[in-house]
Amino acid sequence: MPSAALSTGIDVHYEWHGDDHEGTPVLFIRGTGADSSRWLPQVEEYKSRYRCLVFDNRGSGKSSAPPGDYTVAMMADDTIALLDHLDVEAAHISGLSLGGAIALDLAINHPERVATLQVHGSWARTEGYARMYLGLLVRLLEEGGLDLYYDGAFLYLFPPEYFITNHDQAMTILAGMKENSSPYDGLLGQLRANMSNDVLDRIGEITAPTLITVGELDMCLPPWYSRQIHHAISGSQLEVFPGGSHLFGLQDPATFNRVTLDWLDAQVGARSG
Repeated sequence: MPSAALSTGIDVHYEWHGDDHEGTPVLFIRGTGADSSRWLPQVEEYKSRYRCLVFDNRGSGKSSAPPGDYTVAMMADDTIALLDHLDVEAAHISGLSLGGAIALDLAINHPERVATLQVHGSWARTEGYARMYLGLLVRLLEEGGLDLYYDGAFLYLFPPEYFITNHDQAMTILAGMKENSSPYDGLLGQLRANMSNDVLDRIGEITAPTLITVGELDMCLPPWYSRQIHHAISGSQLEVFPGGSHLFGLQDPATFNRVTLDWLDAQVGARSG
């Protein structure tokens, strides 16, 4: 996985897939504490049709994890710096959770770099339930350390039934999360970015074609937040996955990939037609 020294002062690890494809690439942005490998169920499907770029956010994976509070805007600046480093003029942006918040910031502040926008299981302002849930994650990390954080946070990522009917798979996913854990400073920095996230008053400025998806049973950022985004972005499309979780792309990658790829193909076809 190559590494880039960015103008924002950090080193970011990234990876290309489907290098033989021409045209606008797809950039995937992951959520809190997650490294880019969690996009592989999507990349494996997307890469036959699009060149795909994945990377580890500031504070996660093999990228730099400087101490201190991060912000969504700071992480969006990292993303733009990576695109600049790679000479990518524009990309189809797909972001999950914190990655979705970063994607919204990009579409607001760098619209010329966003060909299309996908926002999955995300939110535009930390208020209400989101403030309570995200605040709990901060406490889990600060008071219990990394191991308790991952155990506690994991219970919110899938519906309760999933842990009963897919227990072995769930434990494999949890083990992988712990094995590829973010460092303490990086995870805390990302959690602080979550707590200060607020772009709600500006998302109405977004003009990129936008798909918003959320699991019906998302217990991290329930569908109310995705509907809020949908109502604010003119012409956006909202897809609520029945029985879906916060990590629906891992829970049912076949359905997630079909819906998101069909939408992207339609947008690309409309732009080139």
